[in-house]
Amino acid sequence: MERIERALRSRFEKHPEEPVRLIVRIAGEMPQAEKRLTELGANVIRSFSLTKAVAVSCSAATALSLVDEPWVQSIEEDRQVTVQPHGQDRASRCGGKDD
Repeated sequence: MERIERALRSRFEKHPEEPVRLIVRIAGEMPQAEKRLTELGANVIRSFSLTKAVAVSCSAATALSLVDEPWVQSIEEDRQVTVQPHGQDRASRCGGKDD
């Protein structure tokens, strides 16, 4: 399994100075990984101990350097997730028709 999607790697290679937000999945101890991320130039935004992942911001070049770290399981772009407002049913989302 690739640690980073091919399209994401390509984008980072084309624009190494681009600021990015990532979710980095960790193998090993979280405190050591967070320390190493900081040493490599990433800003740790949040840690998710249950899933052993860290949200970071860094340059695309720094993101590419993470791929070579043995404790990094995967790197993916941190995307905004939206949810349906509470109480909104399927019919109202579909223009009043419930199939």
